[in-house]
Amino acid sequence: MPTTQSSSTPSMALVVGILVLASSTSIMSTDMYAPSMPDLTEVFSTTPAMVKLTISLNMLAFGLAQFFYGPLSDRFGRRPILLGSISAVIVLCFACTQVNSIEQLIVVRVLLGLAAAAEAVLGLAIIKDLYTEKQQVKVLALLNMVIAIAPAVAPILGGYLHVRYGWAMNFYVLTGMAMASLLVAYLYLPESTTPDSTALQPKRVVSGYARLLVNQEFMVHTALCGIALGLIFVFVTGGPFVLIELLGVRADAYGWYQAVIVVAFFLGSLIASKLVDSIDTQAMLNAGGVVIFIGAVVLVTIILFTEITPWVIASCYAIMTFGMAGLFAVAPSRALRSVTTQTGSASAMLAGVEQTTAGLAAVAVSLFHDGSARPMAWITMGLAVAIVPLLLSSSRLDKRRNRGSAH
Repeated sequence: MPTTQSSSTPSMALVVGILVLASSTSIMSTDMYAPSMPDLTEVFSTTPAMVKLTISLNMLAFGLAQFFYGPLSDRFGRRPILLGSISAVIVLCFACTQVNSIEQLIVVRVLLGLAAAAEAVLGLAIIKDLYTEKQQVKVLALLNMVIAIAPAVAPILGGYLHVRYGWAMNFYVLTGMAMASLLVAYLYLPESTTPDSTALQPKRVVSGYARLLVNQEFMVHTALCGIALGLIFVFVTGGPFVLIELLGVRADAYGWYQAVIVVAFFLGSLIASKLVDSIDTQAMLNAGGVVIFIGAVVLVTIILFTEITPWVIASCYAIMTFGMAGLFAVAPSRALRSVTTQTGSASAMLAGVEQTTAGLAAVAVSLFHDGSARPMAWITMGLAVAIVPLLLSSSRLDKRRNRGSAH
């Protein structure tokens, strides 16, 4: 169980700063080259569906790899696993600049997803190691708010780099960013757990994940995170083709539309961090889910029945990401509060299910590409509908927990 913050516990600002630097490269490795995606069909003489796989398969690999990083970090500690991950990211970001075909780029991007997966697992595990539930919500809200800057800046920077220097320049810049992240993490990242020599025993790993699968509180809140992230990656994967190819947005202007979406998430996270001490966290979670559902329904209705514009699509996603801020501030800590041992494995399961769900949504957008925005609409609607029963289950579980603590 996390302890209250003491003189030996790193400050929230330091922990958030380190985790932001460690995570920003993996986040930007997708968003930064998104404006280049339509042009890559000509660069590699391929189809939009193949280009989309450089994101969707990367995301799927990113999600699946996290199931392994949790037990590894329980066994060897958070710090060495994270440093090894960032080192591999440096090599693979540079490798992206050297490919000669779309097939090679897909392979390197899959390997990059496998390497970069540690950040999502270890960030959650470190926060769970160090802080109480209330502090976790504050740290997650602050972390989400600061990390939101990366996907806002990345496509703007990536669009300008693409127009002026070509698509590969994005990955040269990412290589440099990863090197800086490695240096900062090496110098300042504290070890937050005591390595457990039995953590990698196959029977223990399997039984640990099996317990999580039947932990209703854990799985409900993990699924909520996965659906929310899936909605984001429906846009990340399909948005460049809809906005740039279908609606005529310039590659170096695309990033401003994504920035609107990210700014909405930033503002929502800021509000969530301010309200956490004054309102019930279940109310914050429910409100976030309802806002996401409303934004999704509006987006689907507009895509299917009216004329779409770039700003209409961006505005609908901004509504959803504003709601996601409250959800992402509460749901992870709600999932992890039901876990008392093997925190690394629990964090891996949480992040793995979340990212794998997002990856599957992105793969669906890739496979159903038809040159229109309709695949985005149908996948968005399916994800939005799934939010409703999960929110109802979350409320029931919270009431049950409160009744139990009252006795």
